[in-house]
Amino acid sequence: MNKKHGSLVGGGLLIAGTCIGAGMLGLPVVTAAAGFYPTLGAFIFVWFFMTCSALAYLEVCLRFKDDTNLISMAGKTLGPVAKGIAWFTYLLFLMSLMSAYTAGGTNMFAQILGEHFADMGVYVATLIFVLPFALMVYLGTVWVDRLNRVLMIGLIATFASLCTLALQLEPAHAFYPVGNPVYLLFTLPLLVTSFGYHLLIPSLKDYLGHDVKKLRLVILIGSSLPFIVYAIWELLILYLVPTWGAGGLVSMLESGLDPAKAMSASLASHGTIILQIVTWFSFFALTSSFLGVGLGIFDFLSDGLKIKKKKSSRILLSCLTFAPPAVFTFLYPHGFLLALGYAGIFASILLIIFPVSMAWSARYVHKIKGPYQMYGRKWLLGLTLAFGLIVVLADILSWLKVFPLPHN
Repeated sequence: MNKKHGSLVGGGLLIAGTCIGAGMLGLPVVTAAAGFYPTLGAFIFVWFFMTCSALAYLEVCLRFKDDTNLISMAGKTLGPVAKGIAWFTYLLFLMSLMSAYTAGGTNMFAQILGEHFADMGVYVATLIFVLPFALMVYLGTVWVDRLNRVLMIGLIATFASLCTLALQLEPAHAFYPVGNPVYLLFTLPLLVTSFGYHLLIPSLKDYLGHDVKKLRLVILIGSSLPFIVYAIWELLILYLVPTWGAGGLVSMLESGLDPAKAMSASLASHGTIILQIVTWFSFFALTSSFLGVGLGIFDFLSDGLKIKKKKSSRILLSCLTFAPPAVFTFLYPHGFLLALGYAGIFASILLIIFPVSMAWSARYVHKIKGPYQMYGRKWLLGLTLAFGLIVVLADILSWLKVFPLPHN
């Protein structure tokens, strides 16, 4: 395999591509009632703590020289019970995401192909959609980086085109900068998943040759790109689409439709060109996330099943990564998509609670030496852990419908 170390640009784009999914289109729908400034504050708040947890995870990864992943590190730092919880949560979370991306990507593929898709059939279309990504993951992180750069170019180009066209539209309402911040409470789990890229860090560690400075920069730069894109998108949509009233963002939320689909339909009403750009943007956003998650679960399975990433075993790992989501998408589409409803809890456990707990244990319990320690010592680890627990509680309270929801 190619042992050439990767670049800051490639690593940063992998992180950004994994974060920015098609669900980004719907962010203004769920946050509109809070207003732009409170939402921007929430973005900063979540970005800060997600970056802290990512740096804590990097610290743990660098304390172990071997090619380890979350499962092995959880077992070595937190014990066998934590290792079992990590196995279960990680597998359910990633397979749920992979199944959703497979189903969503196939649907978008069908949209792009149009009438040609009907002659092909859903099973063939799914294979055609999945196989290129499986091949890139099989070839390794360098090839994933190359394909991801192409997807990110498409993502940036379509996003820029969408913003340019949207700015030419005439807003029919006053800008709504400040609303009621209490309406952000139920969005907290969604915002956490929007900044979720941590499971790529073990892959990036190997990709960047364990270079501590590069890895820190990749995390800081790569996570900042989604923040900037989300902020621009939020501002643009609140400028163009009314928050309240018929056809407004709150009415989209009340409709019960998927927020991303509701936003796409709203933008599509402005013309065929915008509809086509939204379709392609969604495709690039979904496939870049699909690729990043695929790489993460590939390395997870290699570590969890103790399968060395040799040429022959990489075929097996690629099949285990991409085949089950495709099969489950055919047989039980609603089962895995339902599990996505708990993505906030899974994300908080995997991306915040586990990294911080492992960093604490590695530092202060097992005293495992490493080349890097996140700034802040105990107090910042404690604050980040508290944030993770708050997200879990927020997701539970959201499901119990405790938090107030905006109504017209």
